[in-house]
Amino acid sequence: MATLTTHVHVTDDKGASHVFGPADEVPKWAQERITNPKAWAEAPSVERLTEPAPAAKAPVKRAAPRRRAAGSGTVRSE
Repeated sequence: MATLTTHVHVTDDKGASHVFGPADEVPKWAQERITNPKAWAEAPSVERLTEPAPAAKAPVKRAAPRRRAAGSGTVRSE
């Protein structure tokens, strides 16, 4: 059974906030939402990690910034 080291606040799908502590039994839906490893005294079983990882996206190729036209920066007076 997964146990916590401290009190943790978790928001469910409906937006309701729940608090779980070291003496509480943490439901599966809440175990999936508690991602900080320091919160766990005994981590949940590996079965909660069976959800496939999201596919990696290709990096966005960005255009190089436009260069300014070359100029001397001085004004000639004739």
